[in-house]
Amino acid sequence: MNIKEKLKFLPQTPGVYIMKDKYKNIIYIGKSKCLKNRVTQYFMPSYAPSKKIVKMVKFIDDIEIVKTDTELDALLLECDLIKKFNPMYNTLLKSDRSYAYLKLNIDEKYPLLECSIKKTDNGLYFGPYCHIKKLDTIAKILSNHFKIRQCKGIQILKGCIKGDIGICLEPCRKENIEEYSFAIKKLIDTLNGYNLEIIESLTTKMERETEKLNFEKALKYKEDIENIKSLINRTRAINFIKNKKFTICSIKIDENLTKLYIFEGIEKIYSKIIVKDNLDLSYLDLKKFNKENLYLIKDDIDLSNIIYNYLNTKSECKFFQADKLDIQQINRLLLKY
Repeated sequence: MNIKEKLKFLPQTPGVYIMKDKYKNIIYIGKSKCLKNRVTQYFMPSYAPSKKIVKMVKFIDDIEIVKTDTELDALLLECDLIKKFNPMYNTLLKSDRSYAYLKLNIDEKYPLLECSIKKTDNGLYFGPYCHIKKLDTIAKILSNHFKIRQCKGIQILKGCIKGDIGICLEPCRKENIEEYSFAIKKLIDTLNGYNLEIIESLTTKMERETEKLNFEKALKYKEDIENIKSLINRTRAINFIKNKKFTICSIKIDENLTKLYIFEGIEKIYSKIIVKDNLDLSYLDLKKFNKENLYLIKDDIDLSNIIYNYLNTKSECKFFQADKLDIQQINRLLLKY
């Protein structure tokens, strides 16, 4: 059966699609909530999201699909298969991705915020995050907002340009340890995803420039807001996974079926389809699930973002976190549908 014939029979269900060239090499792996719509899209004449995708489609000779119960299953399976087979076009499309940390050198009297490829000392590190170029931009946005110094090393200077324009507390010209320490505390709260003051401030500036018809400046503030929101979202995803709690999730499949998941960090340790009229979970041995210390490596970052974003954005998904697993809590979750 050729590709055109296969497209006619694709299911409208969640799943993973595996694209192969004429030599049966796997060149790309993707996932979708609706396989038929997503896979068919690649072969539409008007579909050209990037030159790499257009080139890839020319090499597709065969497509395999794996149906899954839910979109979350498809997301998790896609991650596993990409790690296993490392398809060429999955690699090419992510070739610009590398990881780095945001670092505060807290051993210094007036800490500096900077990017670091790896942990090298006792500084305070946040991340790791992908897209180093954006991370440099984000570090500058944060430093300007909280007026953190950006010069390497403290020297007594007669003039400070950043201080003169109000984006530095000028520790090179005046002793202000208390004010500087307070700014660092607010910066740390922001990097931990707790303090959203910077987003409110940037939004106000964007709206002000829009009213003045300074659309170029307004667009710059809009980009800054998006960068900060992306950073905070990724930070929350990492903290969500590293908080040493179980994540219990249920996803509605249809009016009668729900799928139950139990995660320990990013590891799925249990999943089962539950029939609405039979919520008896007495068979579930919760004692065998014991939390362990969780350490995220760089390869886990994408998966932590996938799980966090899915749980927090999909209406068909309900979840909670707990230190211990409890049958009654799980039953209450399933009864929400």
